[in-house]
Amino acid sequence: METALASTRRAKKAQTNGHTNGSANGNGNGHEPLADAPRHFRLPAAPEHCNVNTMRAIFLGTADGHTSAKREHSGILLQTKETSLLLDCGAAAARYLLAKKVEPDVPEMLWISHMHSDHTGLISQLIQSLWLRTRRAPLHIFGPAMILEQMADWLEKCLLFPELIGFPIEWHPVRPGKPFQHGPFKMTAFATEHLHNLASHFKRAYPKTCFDCYGLTIEYGSQRYVYSADLAHPVELTPALEGGKVAALMCELTHFPERELFREMAKHAVKSVWITHYPDHLARRESELKQIAKEEKFRGEVHLMHDKVAHDI
Repeated sequence: METALASTRRAKKAQTNGHTNGSANGNGNGHEPLADAPRHFRLPAAPEHCNVNTMRAIFLGTADGHTSAKREHSGILLQTKETSLLLDCGAAAARYLLAKKVEPDVPEMLWISHMHSDHTGLISQLIQSLWLRTRRAPLHIFGPAMILEQMADWLEKCLLFPELIGFPIEWHPVRPGKPFQHGPFKMTAFATEHLHNLASHFKRAYPKTCFDCYGLTIEYGSQRYVYSADLAHPVELTPALEGGKVAALMCELTHFPERELFREMAKHAVKSVWITHYPDHLARRESELKQIAKEEKFRGEVHLMHDKVAHDI
């Protein structure tokens, strides 16, 4: 039986030889449609983003798995002058990109850490938005192999067929501990135990469900950045933090006590911690978190992030 990934690969020839996208004229972003664009093709950064000389993080959503009346679920958009990477898509990334008049060739990459809907729930809406905004550049999606196969199948079930959407989706299965390169980013996934307890109860009954959860280390220039994804305990960050000084750790704070995070971070060379994916009761406790970090001998910066806030990290 042909898998969804195989079906997607089979459709690539149709994607590059011609598109059916519901639009007869151009793509609305200043670039003519490039039907024969090579797989490595990327459009230049939008002029308004060319002043990003380091790494800019836009925290699209900072809430945890509980629905928040004021905050969206997980999503962090990383931008440099060369590229862009969306870390998970539980937040309304499509709405943000449109509101900010960001060209539809952003993001260049999407990282899917695990299958919880507060991290994946708005991926299909993002793809639909990029289609209707006539994107042409490839979208590169990275994550656990089983998740990518299921996501490719889900997009087809959402009527977002490869021949229809007008741009190629390149699926990149990754394995923990094996570095991979895309553009200026050298990235390495690391496994977390976030779903281990759930797997112990349900994996036998649901063998087609993916219980993997991967965080991500990103090397850009001389700097290293770490995205925690979801954790069972901060000690699971050790493989990512042992490789050298970390300029910024983008870390969740909902599945373990606050003190345990900073106690573990004090053992490593972490310049700054950017807290996201946290419960509502922490929303106004940044000063308290900084005091806990100080008590646990963590000497780096501590930032409690809020939705739609951008920082150079």
